[in-house]
Amino acid sequence: MTEVFFATNRSEPRAQGDSFGGRFNSDGPHFYEVGRAKVTWQSSDALGRPTSPDDYSISFQLQASTRPENELPGDTPELHRKRADGEVPGSVALFSDLRRQMAETGRDVILYIHGFANDFENSVARAAWLREVYQIKRGDAEPFHPFVFVFSWPSDGKTIPPWKYASDRDDAAMSGVAMARALRRFVEFLNEGERCEGKVHLMAHSMGNWALRHAILGMRALLEGQRLPKIFDNVFLLAADEDEDCFESNEKLGILPEIARKIHVYHSSGDRALEVSDKTKFNMDRLGSAGPRTFSGISNRITAIDCGDVDSTTFSHGNHQYYRLRQEVIADITTVLGGEKHPDEFEGRKVIEPGRRYRIIG
Repeated sequence: MTEVFFATNRSEPRAQGDSFGGRFNSDGPHFYEVGRAKVTWQSSDALGRPTSPDDYSISFQLQASTRPENELPGDTPELHRKRADGEVPGSVALFSDLRRQMAETGRDVILYIHGFANDFENSVARAAWLREVYQIKRGDAEPFHPFVFVFSWPSDGKTIPPWKYASDRDDAAMSGVAMARALRRFVEFLNEGERCEGKVHLMAHSMGNWALRHAILGMRALLEGQRLPKIFDNVFLLAADEDEDCFESNEKLGILPEIARKIHVYHSSGDRALEVSDKTKFNMDRLGSAGPRTFSGISNRITAIDCGDVDSTTFSHGNHQYYRLRQEVIADITTVLGGEKHPDEFEGRKVIEPGRRYRIIG
């Protein structure tokens, strides 16, 4: 069993046993709820490690919050009123508990934003799988699995008919405010007291990078144009369904380096899912295909890792899921998370341009 934390702006369960849906929360796309989910794997090896990422069952529990008795029906906390004395929103309680666990264990946390065609259960299961396969080692200490927190925006888990792609893309963009609010709450939680030993990272896969763009822009709006706080030690942009020139514009991901110490772009020209996005959805020149358009004029914190030799999994995955299913890529990412090697010295990497471009050797 694997536990993950989640936030979601999906439509709420309608009855006991139901799950979150593929539309927005009834209060609007800006409103999110938080909780914990447990993923039970149906198959495992002799050491108890799960062996199939697609064979699972899920249970979840929302984080309770306290609200004032005189709250008006339909009021949205933190938007239409100030927090009442003694009120503890669910996000505050959940993030406080996450911080406590990080302080007690010294473990890192990964914030994960999923991509296109993921329903709630699938997004949670993929987050749980990341917790299982990413094992971080530093120095002589025992390796550890990070905590994982997933933001599940209302992708509906369907790839057909073709307009589902455009629908998910709109929903990802409209989820930016909810993600920005969750990030702001997360920053508040980080700034409470002394920073614990655990590091904080972000992973965005596929269309999750488009959602990330709008979350960053939404956060800039919430902070009224102030410089964004440094939140993440590492940001991983994985098979990104985002423009290849995104780092060249502050209206795209040009301000991402403000919140991240290092940014790692994992890409593959053989990614068939992004090829479909390019040729049939009129989204030309994807970041996840060839990496950044240029390194001239963009932050030196950004590196690109070519996964073209190690992107193949099964045909249905379209060379798009290597970040969680190919051991070569998992090993490279865990080396980054370990933070003890210069990027030119990773095992299994070929240096294309020192400090900038690399290729994982198959």
